[in-house]
Amino acid sequence: MLLLAFSIDDHACTAGSTLALMLALLALFPAVLALATPLQQPLSLPAHSDAPRQLIPPHVDAFIREQQAYWNSSGLAVAVVRRRSPHQPRHSPEDQWDVQFGSYGVARADGTPVSPDTIFAIASDSKLFTAVGVGLLVKNESLRAARGRELRWDTKVKDLLGPEWGLMDDEMENGATLQDMLSHRTGMPRHDLSGFARKGGLVEMISTLRYLRPSTSFRERYQYNNLMYETLAHLPPTLLNQTFESYVEQHIFQPLGMNASTYSVAEAEARTLADGTRALAHGHHWSMKDALAGMTGVLTPSEYFQRPGEERIWAGAAGILSSARDLSRWIAMLLNDGRHPFTNETVVPADVVEHVALGYSVSLEKAEFPETSPKVYGCGQNRFSYRGHEIIEHGGSNPGYKSIVTRLPYEQIGIVVLTNDDDGVRVMEPVKFRILDELLGFGDDPTDWRGRYIDSVAKAIRQNQAVTPRPNATAVRLPTTPFEGMQGRFWHPTYSAFDPCFVGNATHTPRCAAVLRTPIVQRILTASLSSDQVPTFIVPFKRTFSTYIRLAHFDGNLFNASVIWTTPSAEASDLEDVVVGLDRRYLAEWVPDADGEDGWAFRGDFWGKEGQVREPEGVGRESAEVWFQRTL
Repeated sequence: MLLLAFSIDDHACTAGSTLALMLALLALFPAVLALATPLQQPLSLPAHSDAPRQLIPPHVDAFIREQQAYWNSSGLAVAVVRRRSPHQPRHSPEDQWDVQFGSYGVARADGTPVSPDTIFAIASDSKLFTAVGVGLLVKNESLRAARGRELRWDTKVKDLLGPEWGLMDDEMENGATLQDMLSHRTGMPRHDLSGFARKGGLVEMISTLRYLRPSTSFRERYQYNNLMYETLAHLPPTLLNQTFESYVEQHIFQPLGMNASTYSVAEAEARTLADGTRALAHGHHWSMKDALAGMTGVLTPSEYFQRPGEERIWAGAAGILSSARDLSRWIAMLLNDGRHPFTNETVVPADVVEHVALGYSVSLEKAEFPETSPKVYGCGQNRFSYRGHEIIEHGGSNPGYKSIVTRLPYEQIGIVVLTNDDDGVRVMEPVKFRILDELLGFGDDPTDWRGRYIDSVAKAIRQNQAVTPRPNATAVRLPTTPFEGMQGRFWHPTYSAFDPCFVGNATHTPRCAAVLRTPIVQRILTASLSSDQVPTFIVPFKRTFSTYIRLAHFDGNLFNASVIWTTPSAEASDLEDVVVGLDRRYLAEWVPDADGEDGWAFRGDFWGKEGQVREPEGVGRESAEVWFQRTL
């Protein structure tokens, strides 16, 4: 088994040591680098096609390999698409496009190399498929005739979903349109930790949105929200009596020949490549990493983070599993104004492609770097400029996988970068920009994105080192309620049950005893914050992005809350356990109440806001972004 287990000490990663580290890593990973051979070919391979132009020239390919080695990253798949100049010979529609694939590193724990056909989770790059699907419904004349009225981008959600739909704020509930949901301007923050596979599916999930606290007023500012895209996936069943997944497959995957793409985990896990190897890449995680404690962790592979059947509720927001080859067709279609890149037949109406790319909310008010601009958000896409060139793109982030799909409409360039490294953004973004610099004529003066990411990691380390430590044992104040009295069942109508188990209790309930003796919980308890030194609770919390919450006492009624994700099936597979999220910390406050309505108030961005928004005012329950109230 080929496993990248070397960990770079981020404390030592300075610009001055970059070259030495890079050379050392290159020497350590000859097997991986041998797999990193770029593949260049047209989208189709007619016998008479002229040789395509280099889109990933050798020196850029070398940069990608060095970047991957520097960060000890697992696997990377790249697709670059560009429309050929009208002056180049064309013998068929296929000759309109050049595409080059770059395949680097390993896809799976057994050393299977990445290829253009390796399947990755593309996470939130699925949102554009959902947005285009909504656009196809808007353009559906048969649906318009059947409903007796047209479906519009500004159709109100309450008029489509009826009593299932509801939000905490009346203005949001009554005013929200399809466009508001698509452009993240409902005023609702992420609330991602409320997501899980419910028995009632999407209908049940939608019915619980009314209990989630908004972070801004309606249309006040951009607030990214996956739950709204999950809700949009309920439109095909509601309007057409067709599943969302089959709707996208029928209208997008099949017409484009995206044969590897699917929403089904079982389907992706069963697929094999021509050489008989499994197609779906393992996610790779830096297990047991705790940046706050200076622990870098070990790069460890895992199965896909959702098990078959759990992914249905996640489909509209981030459910697609796809390959670089399939996405090269998708991005070429978008560059071709919705027409198939080979046949020029319309797959998506041009006005839908245009509409979803227009900016409807401001996602970034201020440019992050001198070369970039502020960003606006359309439908599943950001729009901004880089070195004077307009870019339309979106990124994706699922546990163990990262993605970026970028296109330049005026230059007719598309770039796809997929990685199975949970920290892969620091590889993926410099790779994307290095390719852009080359294709835009800045190859002799590329922006040092690698240096910027090295600096950002160093900055994060400094911030972690500045975190306020827990007071020493003699200065710590005990909570106003004994630790044992904080156990029981607590409830939020959307987040569901919250059942803390106190580790230090001499006698546990049968439920807590079973939780605390599991091997994965024992690993959590031996992590950076030892339960022998700090009073600790473990809360089983199986959600889309979590498995447990660890509550470590800080002072008085305050606790540090770490949201931890562990592998779903490690004990039943040949792969090692994965524990991530030890440094993913929030603030939890125990709130006792004289009337017996005590509970847990979560703050510190547990709800997942965007930008500078007002924190909830008040104390105790009133201050909570999310409130769990005692029921038992």
